[in-house]
Amino acid sequence: MKLIPLDVIFPVGECDAARCSALTDALEAKAGAERLVLIADGMEMGGLLAVWREIVQVHCCAEASRYDAVIEHCAQALRLLLAIDDRRSINYLALVAGALHSLAFAHYKLGNNKRAEKELVKSQKILDRLAKRDNLRFAATLVQALAASTDIFRSKLKLMNLLAHYQVAADLYQDKVASGVSTAVVSLVDALKKQGDLHLQMCNYRDAVKFYTKALRYAKKVNPTIDLQQLQISVNMAKALLNIINRHAAGHRLLESLEPIAVKLGADAELAEIKSLQSAPDGVDFITMLKKLF
Repeated sequence: MKLIPLDVIFPVGECDAARCSALTDALEAKAGAERLVLIADGMEMGGLLAVWREIVQVHCCAEASRYDAVIEHCAQALRLLLAIDDRRSINYLALVAGALHSLAFAHYKLGNNKRAEKELVKSQKILDRLAKRDNLRFAATLVQALAASTDIFRSKLKLMNLLAHYQVAADLYQDKVASGVSTAVVSLVDALKKQGDLHLQMCNYRDAVKFYTKALRYAKKVNPTIDLQQLQISVNMAKALLNIINRHAAGHRLLESLEPIAVKLGADAELAEIKSLQSAPDGVDFITMLKKLF
């Protein structure tokens, strides 16, 4: 899956075509940080150009594999679009499609295929409308967006196959545990954790919590005192809880209880993740944003 080319969604008419061409050529020749200086110095920051600037920053962040930053810039682009009244123009719709496609790209890279799929479908619908109004400008991009669906489908299918594999493994180990084979508990915990991780990646947050809870219950039979694996499972459970609307508070309480445990275990990576989750702002409700746009 690739991002939509910058020149396709450039707001033509807000400045002349020669300037657009010169700017995009310059952007291609410069590294990420230099690009941002070029944009800030070389462009007016009002109207649709301000939105386009956010999309350029999306491209810079994507090149650096900073996908969380990609999502932040997409959110800012959508906020700017909300403040613009003319929502039927080709340039406006092109920027909406670009922001949505970029969101789908970032969520795909982060493994959130459910979100990526929804955002890509919305982007495709807008690009389909745009291709009918300006086939030369948007037809190739529409084909590119449709091809991206295949990437998401394949990734989703791979995750589903993995999930089925670990479900079979978990059932096998659970039968062994029930038969008194105590050594199978460790393997069962691992299989349950991996099922939870896959559900978390697929944005099935309630299912993720269910499998993490089950994994922790069996893990405590092996080690009543929380160890590194139990800490990792608990941190992932907190992530899932923070993504369930009525479970935010539970997620934050869990993180608070895990912080001193991470310190005691000397788990630096997990401690950093806990602090990052605690300080992260509330998630952006993109669906609500889109309802306001249309």
